[in-house]
Amino acid sequence: MSKLPKAPLIEVIFEIKWDITNKADILDFQYIHGDLYSRLRDKYPYRENVLPPEVPLEVVKGLPVFRYRKDKNCYPLIQVGPGLLTVNTNDDEYYWDTYLVEINSTLENFNNIYSKFTGLMLSPSITYIDFFEVDFTKTNPLDFINENLGLTVEQNFLEKGNLTAKEVNLTFNNTSGDNLLSLNLRSGKFNNKEGVVMQTKIIGKKTKYSNEQLNSWLNETHEVCSKTFKKITGGKLYHSFK
Repeated sequence: MSKLPKAPLIEVIFEIKWDITNKADILDFQYIHGDLYSRLRDKYPYRENVLPPEVPLEVVKGLPVFRYRKDKNCYPLIQVGPGLLTVNTNDDEYYWDTYLVEINSTLENFNNIYSKFTGLMLSPSITYIDFFEVDFTKTNPLDFINENLGLTVEQNFLEKGNLTAKEVNLTFNNTSGDNLLSLNLRSGKFNNKEGVVMQTKIIGKKTKYSNEQLNSWLNETHEVCSKTFKKITGGKLYHSFK
């Protein structure tokens, strides 16, 4: 997505997952996170362990265990766990070309420390999370969606007065080639403000990828996410971000 001066973007997450099938995979992780940190520490010296020490690694497959940042609470950040690698950024730091370079650099470092990586069946995804502030004392989430976004949500099984004014959670899934495009709209809060959170996520086919193939996949899916965002917010809402 192009950089908008008043973008509603909260976070962008590139994620790679792979199966953890045996104890050897867990043992691999024991050195992977340390080796990765040694390659990242010049740029990301702040390391966080997000897993309580009493929790065994076997129960957190596919979840982050360590985070690496430049400083506390800073973006971008890199996360790693058993069967998981992510590169996250936020609106302040988000420029697609810069973000893509950071992802490719992280993947190259990970390949260098984990020789099995290129032979694994990988599941890539990219997620954009946006937040639209809404005054729920004046309008409800469904009215906001119907008036501002490129879809209409209707129901005729409840009286309007019985609808919960602040609660909505809608998900739309659509296949596009080998990818799944998932759009979720839900009530939420950001910086103590109420509104509607929109999550746009593309999940790629589970297969073996080279770094070059992942780079190509990222560029293609970025374009899909960008077009989806522009279409769904097209009109006065999109222009309010300029």
